[in-house]
Formats: sequence, C-alpha cells, structure tokens
Amino acid sequence: MTQPLNQLSAQPDVPLSTQPGARPDQGPDRRLAEVARGGLLNLAGAGVAGLSTIALTLIITRSFSAAAAGAFFTAMSLFLIIEAVATLGAATGTVYFIARLRSLGQHHRIPEVMRTALRSVAVVSVAAAVALALLAAPLARLLVHGQLGHAGARPAEVATALRALAVALPFAAMLDTLLGASRGFRAMGPTNAVDRIGRSVLQLAAVAIAAAAGSAALLAPLWALPYLPAACVVGLWVRRIQRRSRAGAKVPAQVMASGVMASGPGKHRAGRADREAPLRFWRFTWPRGLAALAQITIQRIDIVLVAIMRGPAEAAIYTAATRFLVAGQLGNEAISMAAQPRFTEMFAHGDHRGADRVYKATTAWLILLTWPMYLLAVSYGPQIVTVFGHSYRAGGTVMVILGLTMLLATACGQVDMVLVTTGRSSWSLINGLLAVTVNVGLDVLLIPRYGITGAAIGWAAAIALTNLMPLAQIAATVRLHPVGRGTVIAVILSALSFGVLPVTARVLGGPGAAASLTAIACGALVMAGGMWHFRRDLNLSVMPGLAQLGALARRRRTTR
Repeated sequence: MTQPLNQLSAQPDVPLSTQPGARPDQGPDRRLAEVARGGLLNLAGAGVAGLSTIALTLIITRSFSAAAAGAFFTAMSLFLIIEAVATLGAATGTVYFIARLRSLGQHHRIPEVMRTALRSVAVVSVAAAVALALLAAPLARLLVHGQLGHAGARPAEVATALRALAVALPFAAMLDTLLGASRGFRAMGPTNAVDRIGRSVLQLAAVAIAAAAGSAALLAPLWALPYLPAACVVGLWVRRIQRRSRAGAKVPAQVMASGVMASGPGKHRAGRADREAPLRFWRFTWPRGLAALAQITIQRIDIVLVAIMRGPAEAAIYTAATRFLVAGQLGNEAISMAAQPRFTEMFAHGDHRGADRVYKATTAWLILLTWPMYLLAVSYGPQIVTVFGHSYRAGGTVMVILGLTMLLATACGQVDMVLVTTGRSSWSLINGLLAVTVNVGLDVLLIPRYGITGAAIGWAAAIALTNLMPLAQIAATVRLHPVGRGTVIAVILSALSFGVLPVTARVLGGPGAAASLTAIACGALVMAGGMWHFRRDLNLSVMPGLAQLGALARRRRTTR
C-alpha cells in the first residue's frame, strides 16, 4: 500500500527502488557507466569551483596583507558555519522526499515539501542574519584579538564585513535548499551551472574587482553578492522543473488503489498527512542537518580558532596552505553524488556483490583523481605555498601533514556515504560528532603552542576518524572494503608517477624548477599510459568515449 508523506519518514533509508514501479539495474557495468557519466558531469562543475577557489585565494593573498586576508577568510568561514546551521539540513530532506514522492506519483504533495522546507529555512536564516549583524562588533573583536595594530585587521572593518555577509546569509541558505530540491527532481543543471560554475566565477570576478580597487573593505560585500542572483535563478529554475514534472506525471495504479488521492476516508487520511507532514519532514531531516553541520565545522573551524588564538595573519597562512584540499574534496563529492543513488538501490535489493564492485571501482577512480595532487603537495609543499607570497612559506608543513592524511582518506573511498546508504545514518552522525570533538579538542590544546601546525594535526586526526571508523563499520556489517585489483593498481600507478619520480628527480637533479617540471611531465605520461593499459582493471572502459576508443583500437589490431 502506498505511503503518504507523513509515513515515508518512518523508513528514511528505504531507497526508491523498493517503491512501486521500481526495477533493479541490468548489471554492474551499466551501474558503473551511469556513475561514470554522472561523475564526469559533476567533475566539470567541481573543477571550475576548485580552480576558482584557488585563484580567489591567490588574488587575495597577493593583493592584501596577511592580516587583512586572514580577517576575510575567518569571516567567510564563520559565515559558512552559520549558513550550515540556518539550512537545518533541509537540502537533504528535499532530495529525499521529492524523489520518493515522484516515484510514488504523488506530485501533488511536492509543493507541500517545498513549503515546509523553504518557510522554515527562511525564518531561521533571517533570524541568524539579524543575530550576526547585531553581534558583528563583539565577534570582530574576538576574531582579531591581539591584532589591533595590524593594517587591515581592525575590528571595525571586520564588523562591517560580517554585516555584509549577514545580508547574504538568507539567500545562501535558500540557495542550498533549492539546489537540494532540484536534485530531488534528478536535475544536476542548477547545481553545476549556477552554483559550481556561475557563483564561483562571479565570486572570483568580484574579488578581482576588490583587489583592483585596493579595498579590503569591499572583499566581503562583493564576495557575498553572487548569492543573491544565484538564489533567484535557481528558484525560477526549480519552479520550471516542478511544472514540467507535474505536467508529465502519471499516477501509478498502486497510488489510485491506495485511496490517498480519493475522496471519503482516503481524503481524511490525506488531510491528516498534510497536518503531520512538517513534523515528519523535520524528524527525518534534523539528524542529516546535524551531520552536515559537523562536516562543515571540521572543514572550517580550524581557521576560526587559529584567528582567535594566533591572529588573522596566521589564519591567512593556514587558509592558503589548505586550499589544495578543496579540489580533492570537490572531486570526492562529485563522484559521491553520482554513486549514492546506485549504492542505495543495490543495498535495498541485497546486491552486496554489485555494491562491492562499484565501491572498489569508484575508490580507484578517486585515487587516480586526487593522489597526484596530494603527492605533489607532500613533495613540493614549501615551494608550492610560496605562490601565495614568501610570508606563506610557513604553511609548507601544513601541506605535508594534510597531504599524507588525504592519501589515507581517499584510499578509503566514499566510505561515509556507503555507510549511510546501508541504512546506518545514525552511525555516521555519531562518527561526525566524535570527529568534531577530537578536532576542536586538539586545536584548543595544540594551537596556542604550535600554531597552524597544531591546527593541521587536529584536522588530520578528525579526517582519519571520519574515514577509518566507517571503514571498520561497513567491513563488520556488510563485509565491504575498498581494496581490489583496480585499487592496488591505482595506488601503485599514482605513487610511481607523482611520488617516486619527483623524489628521484630531486635527489638526482637538485631542487631546481627544471628538474621538478621534467619529473612531473614524465609522471603525467607514465600515469596516462598506465591508465590506458590497465583501463579494464580500473573500470575506465565504462567512461563515456573510452569504450569506443577501446573498440577502435581492437579493430585496428585485428586488421593488421
């Protein structure tokens, strides 16, 4: 019998494939191909966003003093943490409920989900914005404590930046919620085109304008401005998607038979469902919101704590040294967003063998995507970080610590997402809260004495926890692990190309730029050749276009 909205949340981890009309996939190759197509689309947006973030950091660190840059980065990190609180996890809730209502043919209930999410987020985000604006002055004094003599880090200017960010806060919260709704309709266009590409490029241009004007006071207002048009565009886009979905909707026979849309007693049940729906929606959503808050806190709290304990200048150095992590995290997220529906469906059907294959394949892809960058960060960290300015050289140790940590983290694959799709989202929440506790505890203990190195140790411990704990949990419960032939090949290939070759070049040719660039170029050639040779073991043959290239190569060999 079809469930109304107020009953769906009683089974929050039941995937779409278990609902009426769903059917399993036709094989693991098809699943991998679908994940590959979705992952490549997401990677395009993630690549633009990652490059824009690095370029934005470069412009700010090169154009302003370390104190001014650190004050902006700290205010931005505080803004993102507050924004995560204000969204209440509604993006996750809208994805879940809209997708399931669509699968049930209950399109008439989707506006109810939208109203429940958007109204609550609007109220909370406006209240948070007002609080941030009112508390801007004391927060500014806290963030630049002990740094009043540094140019560009005066409390009054930081307070002005926080007030400007407060204006954009409701738009940013609504944008995240609307993007979640669009993904519920299986539309990735708004996320990639508007948020990942459009907003990132506009923010980069805005920061460039502030740098050209030589005004640190313009950084926060101009950086925050793109949230306004982005929220409006996505809102209109989602309305268009919703109208098209409703126009093309067909009500399944199971829904008609259930009486949900009928008159009489069914009508009364629907009315009761309407009254109870908001409570059920938030009962499902708040744990996911708390988990998302834990994740953004782990990513951003270090910058805020470094600014409070050591000043904005060191916060700027720490921010610059950790920007290389952004590209890796965005790549991980891109693959995860494409793979999550597949994992959810396979676990629902009890297809652990298929889930195991997809898990191993996506882990190998993630290693090939991120290990070259992390290995180069470990090898050339002190040299790379000087691109932000010679005063940022102190961040080299941070790059080495976090680079080594991310090698471990990416070798675990999208382990937390796999844990959630097995129906153990509460375990993920506990893992995240424990990691936040460890991170903040180590930061408070180590930052006063060791500065940004202590912050890096705290973050590294949190990253290790959020990967090793779910790795042990899924191994014990569903007998899955990321190590397979493709994973081992990806590790060896990446380590040889961007670990062994650069280190050998440095030993034989010295630390000069010519030897380093030559080693990196040779590593790229070895990597490309190895990926082509082992494309079947690495499951790269399912990538769009590679299957056709492989078939063409085989035909040429047979005709010779």
